Amino acid sequence: MWISLSLTLAESLCAQDVKVLTQPTVTQAVAFSVVPSLRDLIRLQPQELPFGYRQGEPMRDPKSQKRMPRAASDNFSFHDPVAQSSAASDTVPIKLLDWVGLGQGFPGYQVHVGTSDMNLSIGDTEIIQWGNDQFAVFDLNGNNLLFNGQNYVNGNILFAGLPNCGVRNDGDEIAQWDKIAHRWVMLEPVMANPGRDCFAISQTPDALGPWYAYEFTVPNAETDLSDYGKLAVWPDAYYASHNDYTGPSYVTYLGATPCAYERAKMLAGDPSAQQVCFVDTAQQDKEQYVEAFDDNLLPSDLDSATTLPPSGMPNVYMGSIDNSQTGIETNIYYYKFHVDWNTPQNSTFSCVGGTCAIPVAPFHDGAWIGYAPEPGGNFLRPMANRLMYRLAYRADPSPTIARTIRALPSEHWVVSHAVNNNGSLAVRWYEFRAPVGSSDPTVYQQGTFAPDASWRYMSSAAMDKMGNIALSYTVSDANNVYPSIGYTGRAKSDPLGTMGAEQILVRGTGSETDTSSLWGDYYDMALSNDGCTFVTTGQYYVTTASFAWSTHVAKLKFANCNP
Repeated sequence: MWISLSLTLAESLCAQDVKVLTQPTVTQAVAFSVVPSLRDLIRLQPQELPFGYRQGEPMRDPKSQKRMPRAASDNFSFHDPVAQSSAASDTVPIKLLDWVGLGQGFPGYQVHVGTSDMNLSIGDTEIIQWGNDQFAVFDLNGNNLLFNGQNYVNGNILFAGLPNCGVRNDGDEIAQWDKIAHRWVMLEPVMANPGRDCFAISQTPDALGPWYAYEFTVPNAETDLSDYGKLAVWPDAYYASHNDYTGPSYVTYLGATPCAYERAKMLAGDPSAQQVCFVDTAQQDKEQYVEAFDDNLLPSDLDSATTLPPSGMPNVYMGSIDNSQTGIETNIYYYKFHVDWNTPQNSTFSCVGGTCAIPVAPFHDGAWIGYAPEPGGNFLRPMANRLMYRLAYRADPSPTIARTIRALPSEHWVVSHAVNNNGSLAVRWYEFRAPVGSSDPTVYQQGTFAPDASWRYMSSAAMDKMGNIALSYTVSDANNVYPSIGYTGRAKSDPLGTMGAEQILVRGTGSETDTSSLWGDYYDMALSNDGCTFVTTGQYYVTTASFAWSTHVAKLKFANCNP
């Protein structure tokens, strides 16, 4: 049943003049099904795997108009003030294991779509890697767990029985592991009008077992395309956000749509599970289109299952980092989503329109300097104007660890993005902190990893239970470095704002041609329930070609972290 509520924008009475969205749109799932075990689906209903090539959806930039008038004063030679040009230490995570993932070279796989959009997560006994519209299931040693002649399956196999989600298979997926419940959570949108958000929840920790499937309607009736959806696990809800567009070729940006999904009911397989969404159109002029401020929002994703955030603490989102008319930015913006499942209409989404800012070292928006080079004269279009998935959250150190390292417990958020440094892209990363119970982060440390003039972008970062940070990314240049997967890291005891020596996980040996120069939407750095083991995935090419990407999966761990 729909509960249609109007959207209002209210200003709180606090001194910061924080703007708050109230009166959300509240809906129940429009369809629900109990999905048989994945083992049975594969055995009894083998999926017809796709044939032929499909161009991925082009990257949509909500604020592209701000970068169109490029002048000589656009700061293309901007030197990042926190750039790190050499390794501060040799402290990096140890590579425990790595293997070929979905893509060229994966057994039985035919690349058929222009970008991989690769992400993954790690459970108790399995790793799921999802690439655009297929996924694979591995054990913790990288052995394929699927069978019956299939090493991977179509994503919509998990939504069997749903009227839209079970038929379409549009990609832009997210694979997540609920560390609290020890259950898998998968999200894939229907990228059409009317849009759908498709959720699959495993009934047990076993990805090959049975699932629950939910189909929710995208709340903004004007939306023709919901793009760049992101998903996070939190104790009181599954939180998500996507950018909504309308009009011919989806060029008109409607705003960001943050949503909370009723986690407790979804885990129980209750068909009445609800979503609470805010349609952020507060700054859109209906007569003459005006670009909205809020875009590319990332919700906080819980990595500390044994130390949860205080009960009732809102989920902190971050994003909207591309607002300046000159490309020089000095803030990361954050938001607070408070959901009330007893009275959903009392839920709020605070800090819209840039009214909650975290001052950071100035950076030049990487999207201003264009496409990343690769050998052979080709170029890649990285996601250089937004925070990169995930916004990893940790409510650590626990009191026991705190006594060991003589620190007070605090909240931690780790995230990264691409910035311009001397005409090349580099990776800016942050650790934000707040006292336990606070949802107002400030910078604890920040740095820009730029050990040489090569370009680095498409990054992902996370923190283990000891406070060590791992960072992975793509690295390339026009001369000698084909797009490759690099990683680095820092121990908690290393000098603040610094990373260790660069490591190359896989060195690419080819360039991407055609495919609109896209290089995917995101990579991923996930953390195991043991609090120590990172898993990461990224993209590269073995030979120069179009539609021939390969991916790799790796497990990393710092020597000082004991599961």
